Amino acid sequence: MVEPAALYERLTGEAWTQIAEPVRCLHRTDPIIRAGGQLRVEHGRNPLARVLVWMLRLPRSRSAADVRLKVTARGGAEIWQRTFDGRRLHTCQYESRHSELAERFGLLEFRYGLRSSAGSLLYVQREAAFVLGQLRVRIPAMWAPRVEAREDPAGPKEVNVNVRIVLPGLGPLITYDGVVVIEDAQA
Repeated sequence: MVEPAALYERLTGEAWTQIAEPVRCLHRTDPIIRAGGQLRVEHGRNPLARVLVWMLRLPRSRSAADVRLKVTARGGAEIWQRTFDGRRLHTCQYESRHSELAERFGLLEFRYGLRSSAGSLLYVQREAAFVLGQLRVRIPAMWAPRVEAREDPAGPKEVNVNVRIVLPGLGPLITYDGVVVIEDAQA
């Protein structure tokens, strides 16, 4: 029996082979992938953005936050458990009905097109929505938070991660970037 392709492999299609091995390794079919490293975490300067960071319990601002990542494949989806200096940030990623990557954080859902560029993986945000059960309300683009994200190869088992979330009219909410080292794959 042929094992189904991993989530990211399905969504990138033929571009999967153009993505560098370290980045592909982070998105394999293995049931559990672990990585760790130190990332710079920065909050936006707008006072309202800082209140939102606190309310959403986003990672604290640090020049070198200790980061642990555990990705668990489950039923065609992936559970992303990130820990920044002990503060958890968990999301669920899955295939949307439009064959795009969907990521849930609480009541928010973001949808991305995945693109390959010179071995890197780029996340191109398509839309954002509020989701509660079966109810999904799309957020108009002019009001939606914008996520800018990419993963670049940085070594044989190293990936440079760069994520920036921007709020319309308020500017940056949070940015985190740095290198994570893929530690192991477990069944």
